[in-house]
Amino acid sequence: MASTVPSPYSSAVHWPVGEATLTALSDGFFAADLATVLPRFDIGEAARLQKASHRPQCAALTHTMYLLRGPEHGPALIDAGMGHGWGPTLGHLPHALAGTGVRPEEIETVLLTHLHLDHAGGLVTAGGDPLFPHADVVLSAEELAYWLPDGVGAPVPEPAEGLPPWAPEITRAGAARALAPYRDRIRTFTGERPVLPGLTAFPLPGHTPGHCGYRLTGGGRTVLLVGDLLHLPAVQAPRPDATVVFDVDAPAAARTREAVLRGAAADGALLAGAHTEYPGLGRVERHGRGYRLVPELWISAMVAEAGP
Repeated sequence: MASTVPSPYSSAVHWPVGEATLTALSDGFFAADLATVLPRFDIGEAARLQKASHRPQCAALTHTMYLLRGPEHGPALIDAGMGHGWGPTLGHLPHALAGTGVRPEEIETVLLTHLHLDHAGGLVTAGGDPLFPHADVVLSAEELAYWLPDGVGAPVPEPAEGLPPWAPEITRAGAARALAPYRDRIRTFTGERPVLPGLTAFPLPGHTPGHCGYRLTGGGRTVLLVGDLLHLPAVQAPRPDATVVFDVDAPAAARTREAVLRGAAADGALLAGAHTEYPGLGRVERHGRGYRLVPELWISAMVAEAGP
């Protein structure tokens, strides 16, 4: 008899934004010790902040990608997940996507925030075929040039064995493999640029040189899809200066985080990150000298529409 127990790693939650629907898709999670993830930060302080927010005394990073559907464009993904080969807790985006009724071949656009493996690796199957065969892949020109300076399809050295998944050599080889079957369907942009109706790309430099976010507007709501702006919200919201081992330019990443949190706290925009704790959306509030991320009630827009 088939099991009735659902996968503990895959899930989908829908958020209305005007006429569009933004769906948070769980790709799973990754766990490591705090000292590994926060090599430049006081680990005692990190542990204290984690405990104060009832979080584990390790770095448990949820991985959330987003599906965007609207009347003026076909289904689009913001980031593609980790893909295959990195353990049982990662790579569950295809299962979550299946639960929405959208097939991979129906995805028209994949918008990447950056080329780290947990965002781009899921573009391809274990055999290297495109998982989204009819999709265009959209990303920052600076990001593409940084990781693949010789262009998509140029030879990239195989990384040595035993490197962590965030090692630059792993990112470069993984990006080459992930983008290869989409070579003729890649679109790049620079600066702040509309990429779909109601969706605008904007730079978020530091985590990687071409790291970017996407601003979704509709129905009086603004959602900032901020990729890897935050990895550990319980630590990095109150302490935006806490940078992670994955950052290419840690000081720039800290400056970007502070600026975005300050702006979101002032204007009420929702944040939706890849690691902002599934299902991902939250509001930023000033808290002491820093900030805190308050999870958004997923039915809030529907309740407001229905009235008391």
